[in-house]
Amino acid sequence: MARIAAIGLIEHDTLLHLDRFPASGNSARISEITQSPGGATANTAVALSRLGESVTLRAVIGNDEIGDGLLGHLAGEGIDCGMITRAEGPTSTSTILLETETGERTILWHEGATIQKGDQFDIAELFSHDVVILDMVDEPLRRFLTDLPAHTRPDVRLLGPITHLVDNAEPDAVEIAFRFDTIVGAGRQFLQLLGLERVEEIDSNVQRLMPGANLRAAIVTNGAQGCRWITRDERGTTPSFEVDAVDTTGAGDAFAAGIAWSMARRLPWHDATRFANAVAALSTRSVGAQAALPALSEVEQRLDE
Repeated sequence: MARIAAIGLIEHDTLLHLDRFPASGNSARISEITQSPGGATANTAVALSRLGESVTLRAVIGNDEIGDGLLGHLAGEGIDCGMITRAEGPTSTSTILLETETGERTILWHEGATIQKGDQFDIAELFSHDVVILDMVDEPLRRFLTDLPAHTRPDVRLLGPITHLVDNAEPDAVEIAFRFDTIVGAGRQFLQLLGLERVEEIDSNVQRLMPGANLRAAIVTNGAQGCRWITRDERGTTPSFEVDAVDTTGAGDAFAAGIAWSMARRLPWHDATRFANAVAALSTRSVGAQAALPALSEVEQRLDE
């Protein structure tokens, strides 16, 4: 069992099941409405807990009934919630448009209470974990936390999903991203981060920027096509696993959990990405970001197959 800390987002998801995505000005039929726990960091934390890890989650939720329910749910998943704090106002929520035929989705986020710079942190405890996942929307907090290891804990291993870093369009996003030990994101996110136009340019540009930076690996996901991994001296491609996808919501968060699990065990990147691909594929079997997150035995069985 590894000890993993996750700092970032908890939210509540409402999924609208659509027969199809409507074009602009058109309509679509809602066949079902589903409620489920969510939030990128919470999804990753639950995935890690089901894989058998000891997980501490640091986040902020609203002082409302939704927050009460989420806190109870996370504790029931075996996650250490002692560092989750409450704030006045609503908990963050998302409305997810799910196309039932393909499992593809569009997310509409309503920001409520979120963690930010100025909130209290037990840095010594959080950074004593084997891996620390940083995935928040607050730009000053991300900058502060990624700067700390260079001065206080150079041995800490930081994993950074780049979704919010890219979405915020931060002017020094590349410099911040390369403070992590490992970053994970979709191809389009890496294109936006690096200011590139072609996916084929990502590998060489990442390797060009690695010398002198802390970054040891960048992993570029591509859904059903698998992923690519890039280190200073190597590049590789890892295929995905076939699965009858019902809902891809949270698959990227499940993939990040697989990478964190592998980082804690210092697996070679081909093995790490293969493990993460299996976790992500299995996570798409049911509606909701957390419903189908697999146990370690399920992942091992898929890998054996």
